[in-house]
Amino acid sequence: MKSVPLRASGRDPRSPAPAGWAVWLALLGAALLVGVLAAEQPLLAGALTVLMVLFAGLTRMWHRLSELALGFLGVSLVGYAFLGKGYAYIGVPPLFVGEIALALGLLALLRVGATGIRHHRGLLALVYVFMFIGLINTVPYISLYKIDALRDSVTWLYAAFALIVAGLLLRLNWLERVTQQYARLIPWFLFAAPLSFIVYKLFKNGIPAWPGSDTPLLYPKGGDIGVHLAGIVAFLLLGLHHHFNVSQSRRSWHEWLWWSLIVLGVLATSESRAATLVITASGLLIVLLRPRSGWGRPLYLVAVVLTLLVATNFSVNLGGQRDISAEGLLLNAQSVAGDSGSDVREGTRTWRLNWWNDIVDYTIYGPYFWTGKGYGINLADSDGYQVKREHSLRNPHNGHMTFLARSGVPGFLAWVALQLAFGFSLLRAYARARATGQTTWASLNLWLFAYWLAFLVNASFDVYLEGPQGGIWFWSVFGFGLAALETQRRQAAALSGAPSTTAPLPAPLKEF
Repeated sequence: MKSVPLRASGRDPRSPAPAGWAVWLALLGAALLVGVLAAEQPLLAGALTVLMVLFAGLTRMWHRLSELALGFLGVSLVGYAFLGKGYAYIGVPPLFVGEIALALGLLALLRVGATGIRHHRGLLALVYVFMFIGLINTVPYISLYKIDALRDSVTWLYAAFALIVAGLLLRLNWLERVTQQYARLIPWFLFAAPLSFIVYKLFKNGIPAWPGSDTPLLYPKGGDIGVHLAGIVAFLLLGLHHHFNVSQSRRSWHEWLWWSLIVLGVLATSESRAATLVITASGLLIVLLRPRSGWGRPLYLVAVVLTLLVATNFSVNLGGQRDISAEGLLLNAQSVAGDSGSDVREGTRTWRLNWWNDIVDYTIYGPYFWTGKGYGINLADSDGYQVKREHSLRNPHNGHMTFLARSGVPGFLAWVALQLAFGFSLLRAYARARATGQTTWASLNLWLFAYWLAFLVNASFDVYLEGPQGGIWFWSVFGFGLAALETQRRQAAALSGAPSTTAPLPAPLKEF
């Protein structure tokens, strides 16, 4: 069976830029307003200046808005991956980089007119249902909780990134290009991730904070790093780096170095049970579904490292309550399944389970069955599980429970149905690609499934999808998956001779 590129449709159509005189008139009025506000409201004046610059840039690049929006989102995803929560505070309150990426993406999607998804409209419908339920559980609380309601609403609003990414990728034919960029960034992330986490743990009090915020410039979390390491583990095990690596200078020792850095990353983030679990689960998933994948190197390195840790009784503390050691890794595994014997681990585990049980009681079996408590209320305060003096904890350490508590049973079922349908679609596409001998598509489907699953597992242990470093990444991967599924179905229809409503497909791509 012949394989074709990961592309599907024509380029973004050109359209005229806004009228010149109107643009200059709007910029002049905004400049006068900035001058008036500069003395009394400097932050507001700064935010308006940023908007002016963005608006001026958009008028100059209107015909390339799709490229600009997707490129800006790509840069932001790299920033979230490398700097963690620290990157999220770039901007002037309430206009941060995530909000800019969302507004720019929605504008670009509005310009192109549609997502272009025809074969997977059921998934699109589930996305819309999920967002609609979130909306009706937000609007009634805006007058009561004001900015808090809007801040909490991003938990469901970030799903718009799935529509943005899917629509723009299909419009621009960038599916293969984006995957190549991901492959290029792998060695850089493998080097930077464990180093940034260690630097943060050792020197977090000395890292400068963003102006107007107490959040440091560098703020990585073990679970967040673990998710991306899990995606990289799956990518390497499936051999996708051979296919999408445009550089021809790679040598065998590069892979040994990459796997060594992955093992170092696992050790550096081993105080996080979520990080340990997602990386292990990702590797095991690939080995089970693709037993011939290249797991020899990582297995050998893990065996050597664990043997050395046990033989030398290695243990180091980076300033937290948990040590990095072979015993710590074992306790992480035990604490997920049952009693680990560690007071620290068992304390946090009991606290979470009690909170989740209370959420189930007042939703499934209680008065908040249909609507939940809504978006805007501080759940930690309302449920009696606040552990922060500044009351900064707002959601349970489980994204699935957040949807249940805030959107009730209907919202939770919409969330579960959407994720099950997406996961099933990826596995079905994987099975179809294997049956037809298209190993590139099969590997890509399986990698996306492992990556998506890593996000969901980490979201089960942390406030992850509720923030931009987790939520924007998750829904962007979801959108990439939608684009991949749609492109695969279009190409299958083209190869079978079925009538197509899309542009002609390019020349075939060699399998690896």
